[in-house]
Amino acid sequence: SGDVDLIADDVHTVVTGSLVATQDAVNFNTGTMPFIIDNTASGSINTDSNNDGILTDADSFSPFTLTGAANERVNTTRTRSSFYVASNVPFAIDAQAQAPVGFNGAVILAVTFLDLSVTLSGDDGLAFGSAAQFPHSGGSTGGVAPTRRLTTLSTPDRVFEGNQQTAASPGSIADQSVRFDLTYTINAINLRGYDLSLGTFDFEVDMVYTVYVP
Repeated sequence: SGDVDLIADDVHTVVTGSLVATQDAVNFNTGTMPFIIDNTASGSINTDSNNDGILTDADSFSPFTLTGAANERVNTTRTRSSFYVASNVPFAIDAQAQAPVGFNGAVILAVTFLDLSVTLSGDDGLAFGSAAQFPHSGGSTGGVAPTRRLTTLSTPDRVFEGNQQTAASPGSIADQSVRFDLTYTINAINLRGYDLSLGTFDFEVDMVYTVYVP
């Protein structure tokens, strides 16, 4: 095909809200999966009190009393990362998900979903987007594929196709850059068979994004 990779070398994503590359290109949350305790004397208790998607010592809630009918269920958890693109031509992005080999790897891909959107401008320690436009005329979600289960990305597949350049007026690369925001959601519905008696486990997926001119 005539596809041209826009980036000669591999690069790292950054933690959303910063320009700091994620460690070894790995985006991770330090904490445990939040859960909801139902049927307590105080009703349902969400352990993720600050709503950041993980359970850490930053979460707190009032004491509550368990009942004979109390039970816990996994709550949806999310992790986010981002990368920036500046271009003077329309471009597309392919994604591929690779999980560890074995049963757990297959399960991880089956219960994890990807959402992608575009932020036009902001300041993540370095201002971006002041001379940019969305890479698709449809705006922040224009040209973006619907929510994808990672099993559908076991081979490279297109998750974004733009119809215009990001550069809208003269400026630096940062000025003409937009930010692609990636949200990975572990779907609680698919984990309703998990409870605390099973202990803890790690979710690990290697995501590869290729930005190119189709």
